Amino acid sequence: MKRLIIIAIVILGVTRANAQNNIEEEYLSLTLPPIETLFEGIRNSSTVQFYNYRMEGEELMLKTERRRWQEYISFYASYQYGVMAMNAYSNIGIDYPMIYQYSGSAQMWYSAGALLRIPLDQLFDRGNRIRRQQLKIEETRTERELWYDEQKLRLIELYAKTQEMLGNLNQAIQMYILTDAQFQVAEKEFILGGSNNPGALSNAKGQQVQAVLQLERIKSELNAAILKMEVMSGTKIMNR
Repeated sequence: MKRLIIIAIVILGVTRANAQNNIEEEYLSLTLPPIETLFEGIRNSSTVQFYNYRMEGEELMLKTERRRWQEYISFYASYQYGVMAMNAYSNIGIDYPMIYQYSGSAQMWYSAGALLRIPLDQLFDRGNRIRRQQLKIEETRTERELWYDEQKLRLIELYAKTQEMLGNLNQAIQMYILTDAQFQVAEKEFILGGSNNPGALSNAKGQQVQAVLQLERIKSELNAAILKMEVMSGTKIMNR
């Protein structure tokens, strides 16, 4: 009976260890892409595209402002066509019939010209309006670069934290394996009656629980950091 209990404990421990190894294997084999690749991903993000679209619209507004002087000039032209006619009656005497005369000719009239109308307030303020529009473009460009630099700093912190967590993960796994083995030994000795000290089993279990909690904490922080980097850069880092 004792032999069966020992075998069951060993099988259970091996199963737990294999499952745990499968979970951490992806993290241990993970290789982070070069940080420049992640920077480039941020540069191609939708937020940067939004700033680019806004700059494009403001540049079009600048072109419109520079061409606004064309509003001061207007052209006009007209064309007319008609027939000029004249009817006349002549009476040269009672003994003579009345003479009816008609004369007409087709005529065309053309007219064309230009009108110059200059609002002095707009004319003198033209340079200021153009400069204000140029400043809007520079403001958007600066805002885009500030956002990009801020995201780069955040990414650098996450990248360094991920590297640190990957290093800590290996140590946490080794600590878990050690405490789990110590607990299994203490558990076997307690079941088989080889130890009359229940405190040893309790201490071993406490160390195992602490190792598990530490391991899960590192995995959680590591997973969160990787997810944030993936969202920020639009780059797939880890297969799930």
